[in-house]
Amino acid sequence: MKPYVRPFQKNVYDEVDTPSKKALVKILKSEGHDIVSSHENYYADIISQKDGTTYYHEVERKAQWGKDYLKKKKYKVTPESGWPFSWKELRIPGRKKRLIEKYKDEIENLSFYVFNFEYDKAWKVKATQMTDDTMRKPDFARVHESETFYHIPYTEAELLELS
Repeated sequence: MKPYVRPFQKNVYDEVDTPSKKALVKILKSEGHDIVSSHENYYADIISQKDGTTYYHEVERKAQWGKDYLKKKKYKVTPESGWPFSWKELRIPGRKKRLIEKYKDEIENLSFYVFNFEYDKAWKVKATQMTDDTMRKPDFARVHESETFYHIPYTEAELLELS
């Protein structure tokens, strides 16, 4: 399935790229990674090394996963993650498939991260979980009719917290 690629939104990129990368770098360093690169090259957002192995990391922020938004909408959330009980899965844009293809020979070392609005929690999803059978159109109307997402149950992702 060829993913729909929505037009680039510079204003959104400018708002979230730097804080997303900073938050992830903090997590990676706390896990013993050395940061090799975090410069924009249209591939992995961050490249790191640990114990002689190179890792690739893609990061984004889910603005709706935030305390103010969820409180306003009266969502009931899990105490440990603040993730709404009614959201059964993470949805990672299908356009990220290009990264899976780019790093297919090192797929075990590619991970995707979804931060909350406050950048104090993130879900980590391994690229090996993002298979074609998990990619489909979402059941909400805010996206282009051809846009697809990887649907990963949040219970299969790893919750990370910034201290």
